[in-house]
Amino acid sequence: MPTITKAVITAGGYATRFLPITKAVPKEMLPLGDRPVIHYILQELATAGITDVLILIGRGRESLLNYLDKNYEVDDYLHKRGQSTATNFFGELNIYYRRVPLPQGVADCVRHARSFVGDDPFVLAYCDDVFFGGNPTRELVTAYAQNGQPGVVAATVPAADAHQYGIIGPDGVIVEKPTQPQSNLAVVGRYLLPPHFCDTLGDDMIAALNALQPKNTVVTTARRFDTGNKNGFFQAFKYIMSQN
Repeated sequence: MPTITKAVITAGGYATRFLPITKAVPKEMLPLGDRPVIHYILQELATAGITDVLILIGRGRESLLNYLDKNYEVDDYLHKRGQSTATNFFGELNIYYRRVPLPQGVADCVRHARSFVGDDPFVLAYCDDVFFGGNPTRELVTAYAQNGQPGVVAATVPAADAHQYGIIGPDGVIVEKPTQPQSNLAVVGRYLLPPHFCDTLGDDMIAALNALQPKNTVVTTARRFDTGNKNGFFQAFKYIMSQN
């Protein structure tokens, strides 16, 4: 059974819910405490054993690239002051980028990872979801090691909010934003996908996930925040600050 070493992060959207700030600052670079959202996602992947990461980016993500690159001037300044140099936060990861021309949905974005993924299973991470007190990627990889099946990460959400998510019904089928949710168990932005998933992916990501049979449904033990909306982002920020 192959070891899971590759991950793909989707970061190509306009993040219109956060305008006007996201006109100039990528949502993935908005700060949770003293670190941007992307930092927590990469940290999760690295500690789960991922070594190679492709970030699918849109226009105007230069600050993201700069953050994940070594800053020689700052390192030199810190060195002269006798402080540790720590601007290459993820030196253990091989990080690659591919620009997605226009946001046209998750499925279209993920198809751009085809050449990076090749013949390997891989983790797909959405940038909206951040986790603390656990590692859902590690949970996915552990489940895969036991039976070789692809998988999705799930978490319970408030029943009143279930209509806003992809909900897993009693039959295991995911329904996107159902008008009458059959449960409050939602898929939450982490997936372990089989080789060649990108080759057969149509325009409907949910349909492609439902077609994966059998698959693991991993109900994560981690605490999840949805930073794709302002309230979720604010709650994540408060949580981070409460830990310091």
